[in-house]
Amino acid sequence: MAGALAGAGALAYCNVYDPSLLVAADAGPEAGGGIGWWSGTGSTDNCFSAGVPTTADRPEGGGPADVGAIYLAITSMRLGSQDTSFKPSDTAWRDIGFDLDGVCTQSPTCPTDSPVVSCKPTGVPVPVDGDYCRDNTFGELEVKASSIPDVGGKYGLNDDAFNCALCVGDYNFIIKVTGYNGQVDDEQVRLDLYPSPGVEQPIPLDCTSSTWRQAETCFTTSMPFTVQDTAVATPQGGPDLPDAVINDPNAYVRGGYVVAQLPPDTLFWFPGYNAPATAFPLAFAQAVVTGRITKAQDGTWSLVDGTIAGRATEQQILQGFRLIGFCESDPNYPIMQNYLHTNLDILASGTDDPKTTCDSISVGIGFSAGQATAGNLVHVNPPVPCTLGGRGGDGGADAGGDGAIADARGQ
Repeated sequence: MAGALAGAGALAYCNVYDPSLLVAADAGPEAGGGIGWWSGTGSTDNCFSAGVPTTADRPEGGGPADVGAIYLAITSMRLGSQDTSFKPSDTAWRDIGFDLDGVCTQSPTCPTDSPVVSCKPTGVPVPVDGDYCRDNTFGELEVKASSIPDVGGKYGLNDDAFNCALCVGDYNFIIKVTGYNGQVDDEQVRLDLYPSPGVEQPIPLDCTSSTWRQAETCFTTSMPFTVQDTAVATPQGGPDLPDAVINDPNAYVRGGYVVAQLPPDTLFWFPGYNAPATAFPLAFAQAVVTGRITKAQDGTWSLVDGTIAGRATEQQILQGFRLIGFCESDPNYPIMQNYLHTNLDILASGTDDPKTTCDSISVGIGFSAGQATAGNLVHVNPPVPCTLGGRGGDGGADAGGDGAIADARGQ
């Protein structure tokens, strides 16, 4: 991606990790896309499993040094309908995410005589796992929804336009890492996530053009990102942000990867209504965020091979569709609702019980992030159910109070 903020340089000059640490414990596929030190032989027919990093994988020690606060913004995401080269693909969802339930259900890389499930299926056929037992039924749903013009087109579900919106700064998430020692392992760091309505002045770029990636005009570290005013614990804007409402104070770094748990029922929504693509408001019952932290020769930081994965209940996904305006009045709504219900593949509780009916859908999202600057606080009206694009009230950002809370984008 043109706006990867020197991502290639970060890979070339990374000094934070040892590549040998990324190789899975057991012989298996190349690390990346949800496969790393947490992967190995699973419980189903001894098949290789992508696995999932947990709080139990925390390393010991790592040293007391602190490199200071690191601020990052997402540069690109893979939601399931594009491959690693951002080309359309019906099967790209298979190589994104983790094996969340530890059970390999008819994965292409793990053939079995009969389906092995972690909960009682809600439909026929049984939802299948991706490669190396990855659980990512949401990614497959995203492919289906975005490929239907009356759904993807009408409601702005478009991976390419979404990535262009990230590039030009229409919306984002600011990621802050603190307490990090700068080494391969660190037993405790803090991760804060701040929804951002975007840079103060988005870059003028035609996101409907198929050649937008060639423009070389994505955001840079000199462009401050506004921060949603409800994202912070105290009303203070950047460049040094207070604690975020969405945070994990007990994250860690192992083998060069940051591992953090999202608080239960976290709503992962990119705030704003002026982008060419709608950001699906995705809530999680449980979720983990990982990414390999790297430092380039010029001193800038980035997260590569990032993954956001977790469990979202049926009602959380339905509410997400309602918040972008996809509701009962649309003739395609019953089709989507039935597809979702019959493809639930996991339990929100995090347990495995083949006798208990599945109540949730597995989620896997890939991302990368580059160094960024935090700016002023901005208020954005929350999305309103069953209004196109979720636009509630004026659908924009409102001027706030004094000092830090200001409508920096003039919306």
